[in-house]
Amino acid sequence: MRIFAISDLHTDFVENRRLVEEIPKRSYKDDVLIVAGDIADQIETIKRTLSVLRASFKMVFFTPGNHELWVRGETYDSIEKLSRILKLCDSLDVQHSPRRVENAWVVPLFSWYDSAFDTEGDDGAELDGWADFHFCKWPREIGEKFEYFVELNRPNITSYDGPVISFSHFLPRIELLPSRDYLRFKSLPRVAGCSLIERQIRELKSIIHVFGHSHINRDCVLDGVRYVQNALSYPRERFVTGLALKEILDLSKERSPEQGAEASSHDVLLS
Repeated sequence: MRIFAISDLHTDFVENRRLVEEIPKRSYKDDVLIVAGDIADQIETIKRTLSVLRASFKMVFFTPGNHELWVRGETYDSIEKLSRILKLCDSLDVQHSPRRVENAWVVPLFSWYDSAFDTEGDDGAELDGWADFHFCKWPREIGEKFEYFVELNRPNITSYDGPVISFSHFLPRIELLPSRDYLRFKSLPRVAGCSLIERQIRELKSIIHVFGHSHINRDCVLDGVRYVQNALSYPRERFVTGLALKEILDLSKERSPEQGAEASSHDVLLS
């Protein structure tokens, strides 16, 4: 059994939806797919996409990103929408809580970003049009959003009897972004991640952590943990025409995080 990772499918774009629908239904029937958030904001699009993925893989894991929590025209808020999406996952047999996968565990982590993640203190001048500020609607009592989502994970932060592969939508470490000089969107660090995610990764003793959101793909080892982002991204951002499913672990083989980070030859391009 192999474990693959993808994020930021954005199947509200026709080009991306077609790529997902072209995934062979027989090639991955014994495999697992981790989807690290940002499928779409419309629930029907999320349902259609997860249904397609579930038909192709033995198991699919998913945790929502920021796009899933946009509410545009709905009468409910973003937390109610989160609840509805998790119920949708249950109805489709898509996993959003820890599950054993052969001798390993896959542990999804809810997350949101903390502006303090930006250690250089950007003034956020580019964030006036940041869609989350306009499309998310939060209950008044929620407090700090990043603390709320991290606290949702607390019951699952425990010791597991096997290697742990965790995943979140948002970034757990600022080092996973390029320096600001190389960022097209200079204010990205303010809305990119949260260091409390990293704390939970360390408590879990994860060997691999998958993330998304920045659309900047990474595969590296930091302090003994392998960090992977494999984003499909928006059509205008891609340098290749296909959907690359990234194999992060083959459970029939024993591989250290360092060896896994060198395994780019296991990426499967679907064009």
